Amino acid sequence: MQAKSAIGFMILMGERPDAFTYNALIDRHCLQKEMNEAMKVFNLMVTRGCLPDIVTYTSLIHGWCMIKNINKAMHLLNEMVNAGFVPDVVTWTTLIGGFCRVGRPLAAKELFFSMHKHGQMPNLQTCAVILDGLCKCQLLSEATSLFELMEKSGLDLNIVIYNIMLDGMWAAGEVNRASKLFSSLPAKGLQIHLYTYNIMVKGLCKQGLIDEAEDLLTNMAENGCPPNYSTYNVFVQGLLIKKDSLRSMKYLQIMTDKGFSVDATTTELIINYLSTNQGDSAFREFLFPKR
Repeated sequence: MQAKSAIGFMILMGERPDAFTYNALIDRHCLQKEMNEAMKVFNLMVTRGCLPDIVTYTSLIHGWCMIKNINKAMHLLNEMVNAGFVPDVVTWTTLIGGFCRVGRPLAAKELFFSMHKHGQMPNLQTCAVILDGLCKCQLLSEATSLFELMEKSGLDLNIVIYNIMLDGMWAAGEVNRASKLFSSLPAKGLQIHLYTYNIMVKGLCKQGLIDEAEDLLTNMAENGCPPNYSTYNVFVQGLLIKKDSLRSMKYLQIMTDKGFSVDATTTELIINYLSTNQGDSAFREFLFPKR
């Protein structure tokens, strides 16, 4: 049932939909990226004399950001402010994410620094969104400057923030900086999660540092964080790219013993290796043993 029909049915039954009801319907349409329907409900809400609130506007802003229409999102922000509402940290974080999504991270950074002028302070989610946006747009220096400012400000940064920076450093080929930051985590009182290890293994493999990646893989289990399906796939991919068939066979066997399957990327690399190294009979026999 369309939202407008649902509301019409409620009115027909003598019920008067409240802001909670309208907001729920608007949010549903926004999450499904049905912004025309969401705006129809919003207009109906206003027409029926039910005043929108901060939740209404934030949901709509989020919806427009999801489909990369940042102009509509900013229009709603202005409308929201003119209506007397003060955007909260969720609204600001949503807009910052929206600007990053459309490839405008520097504009997002400006919004980040303007929050305090509007009586709001960034939370950890806001920090994560802006750092991730800068890193994904290859602006590591901007991200690093902001990250260092966050550290100096006394913010209690969590492992999610450090994961974002590690990922950004590896993407930029900053091997030493990534390794140094990773090594500093225990001293900061942070528990290294499986996701953090996977970032490191992937980064080391991407840089061709297979031995270092293997050492880390070994240390993971010793540190109470055994490698998972993703860790092994990423590592085997690194081995295949380096044409290290002996270790590829070793770790493919470990994966089989642990009940882990190869993913699409590993499968593609195996096929490519076989096609370009047809003389490697040992690897072929390992994959296709004679019965």
